[in-house]
Amino acid sequence: MNLSLVTSQAAQLHGGRIAIVEGDRAWSYRDFDALVDRLASGLAGRFSAGARIGVMMSNCAEAVMLQFALERASLVRVPVNFRYTAHELSTLMEHCGAAAVFFNAACAPAVHAAVLLPSVSRTCVDEVTGEWPALLATPANMALLHKAKSETLATINYTSGTTGAPKGVMLSHGNWSSVYANMLVDRDLRADDVVGYVGPLTHASGAYLAPWFWRGARNIIVAPPTPARLIDLIERERITAFTCVPTFLTKMLAQADISLRDLSSLRLVGYGAEPLPANTLERGWALLGPVLWQNYGQTEAMMTCVHLPPQDHVRMVDGKPALRHGMLGRPYTLVEVVLRQEDGAPAAVGEIGELTVRASHVMQGYWNQPDATAATVRDGWLWTGDLAVADDEGLLRLVGRRKDMLICGGFNIYPGEIESLLTGLDGVHEAAVVARPDPDWGEIAVAFVVLAPESDHDAATLAASLRPLLGIKTPKAWHLVPELPKNGNGKIDKRELVRRDAQPVPAAQGAPA
Repeated sequence: MNLSLVTSQAAQLHGGRIAIVEGDRAWSYRDFDALVDRLASGLAGRFSAGARIGVMMSNCAEAVMLQFALERASLVRVPVNFRYTAHELSTLMEHCGAAAVFFNAACAPAVHAAVLLPSVSRTCVDEVTGEWPALLATPANMALLHKAKSETLATINYTSGTTGAPKGVMLSHGNWSSVYANMLVDRDLRADDVVGYVGPLTHASGAYLAPWFWRGARNIIVAPPTPARLIDLIERERITAFTCVPTFLTKMLAQADISLRDLSSLRLVGYGAEPLPANTLERGWALLGPVLWQNYGQTEAMMTCVHLPPQDHVRMVDGKPALRHGMLGRPYTLVEVVLRQEDGAPAAVGEIGELTVRASHVMQGYWNQPDATAATVRDGWLWTGDLAVADDEGLLRLVGRRKDMLICGGFNIYPGEIESLLTGLDGVHEAAVVARPDPDWGEIAVAFVVLAPESDHDAATLAASLRPLLGIKTPKAWHLVPELPKNGNGKIDKRELVRRDAQPVPAAQGAPA
């Protein structure tokens, strides 16, 4: 299936209805589609089909324009989180061999500081003169558009940014069509919905926009994407649905006047990417009603693997309804999920196993990494690295991660990349990073560091050295220790580090970043 043809057909169907709203700017489906045709024609005239195009933007309508236009021009979108550093951007653009980076003013400092090949162009979408206005003014040339096939690469979505071998997940037009089909089959998306977008449109939040666009919904970009701004727009625009990470929902429900605001228009609040705190679930249910919808997916099987609709949040205990905490839910209708033991045998009910997925939205593979692809996708099954257990009703509960990863505010953090940068600093002998549960962030990175005797580093200087490279992924807690515990194989014992982190430590050793 060609994504762009379906999007264009939807725009023709919904015509004069409002499609995209950002602040005081708004476009009908018909006008937005015509704009995308012009932009796509300009892009197709400039870049060869299959060229990789980096997109680093905070939420704005131009991010949506580019998403649709790149699909229409058979170009490959490489989304870059707007909070990434110049170092991370440079790494990703080099790895995928990008031909260009498009950005907005909010991301300009990182883009201009990035070390890119001379052949990589930089285009700011906020400029009133220059390349961006010229692209938008290009006459539509339909002969250049809608050439992609189902197997044509649509995006490369990176799971890591600063290690020596970042993984770029390749998703085709067919993969993305399956993601959207899963949502349209199993999620209650309606033509009369008014949808608010608060998460990065270059990532998970943006994955919801196309299926709601296909339905004909009114899509509102919340800027700035704060809980207070969203609440204002829910009241004013009568927003019916939004999705977010649990930390955002927790902050939203903690607003002082939340109980006095009119949120009655909401009928669907999606959450995912990290566990939802039990107190947030209870408060959300009490204030918003039965509208919460859990979603579980991976970059390698984008967004739609397992979900928990509102009705499955409730179970009967002693004849009374009670909320389920910590549940992933059931597989999407068009997705096969099996929990497996290490030898590949299915895990029994109540037994922990690795969550494996087989579906048409599973990635084509990792960009230029066939060995990593073969290790992750075996006999058509994606091995997610996540450990889960199924109950006797078939509901899945996540119990841990086989992969050494933590999630901070909805962003994946890989300890290995932090450890690699730490041990590259002068005066650092050894380093290890573990996760600590945190009420605001979900999890935070905690660094244990062994300094060389001559080192002048303390927690503050270590954090300052990493922050330009890691941004939000910089550890938020530090322990400077004389040595790291090792297991019988000589490897660092991270379970022991987690135990030690839970114990009180002197302020000088546990100073925050």
